[in-house]
Amino acid sequence: MIQKPIISSEISIIPNSVEEREARWCAGLAHIIDHLESDELPHRLIGALAALVPFSMSTIIINRGRSRPICIFDTFPTQADKSGIHNYIKGTYVLNPFYRAHLGGLKQGVYRIGDLAPDEYFSSGLYDVHKAIPMPEEEIGYKTENWPKGFEELDIAVPIDDVTIEIGLYNSVKAGGFSDSSITSLTAKISVIGAIIRKYWKFRSGKLAADPRDSSIDEIFDNFCADELSLRECEVIRYVMRGHSSESIAMNLDISITTVKTHRKRAYAKLEISSQSELFSLFLDSMKSELQQQ
Repeated sequence: MIQKPIISSEISIIPNSVEEREARWCAGLAHIIDHLESDELPHRLIGALAALVPFSMSTIIINRGRSRPICIFDTFPTQADKSGIHNYIKGTYVLNPFYRAHLGGLKQGVYRIGDLAPDEYFSSGLYDVHKAIPMPEEEIGYKTENWPKGFEELDIAVPIDDVTIEIGLYNSVKAGGFSDSSITSLTAKISVIGAIIRKYWKFRSGKLAADPRDSSIDEIFDNFCADELSLRECEVIRYVMRGHSSESIAMNLDISITTVKTHRKRAYAKLEISSQSELFSLFLDSMKSELQQQ
């Protein structure tokens, strides 16, 4: 993983005028062009993006089909913060809105993480304390273990075949997070950003492909409680874990809301649980156990 740090002034100070921002962006593009085939490209691209919007941390993650993602770059400042990335890559990504959107065929663009989340993602008492901690004040309702608190997330998605390159930008809520104008500014440059990423991927994908694909986490998710529950109950439970409301589940499965609630109640009874928090805890325990046996 490339971890050359960005100088703090690059990601915390943004020019006031449009002219100044464009000048810095163009200067950043010049460095990018010089490093398209280099491991320096992620560093240069993040530096150029800092001319357009304010942020304090960043990641570049490769989502590869249903396989475990890989992080090729980050500017997280401490080893403790970086362990939060490790925990995400190790398993909790399977419940993340960006990853789920990637599996659904996410289009190139700029997204708030909240715009990618199902309708009850933020209010569902998400995730057990093992690797994900419920925090209603956080943008997505929880944070993974050691992930920095109090940050908004903006994601740039660049799909290439079954791969989606995810550029994650993180800015403190106290610093104002991300304004609509930030999204507008990045969206205006998305065609250029996409072209840069695709060119970089063409040059570097062979090296990155050497990292073997591993879809075991997704398989654990798909097979969760398959022995205890009926097929329909399993389908409902998977939607619940993704943060869907009963209304959303009914629409996706083309069944009534009453039927959804019945399946959910029966599934909870069979699993001897009574809440979503217990469901997530059960899943994460199951995932941990399955991984230890592999």
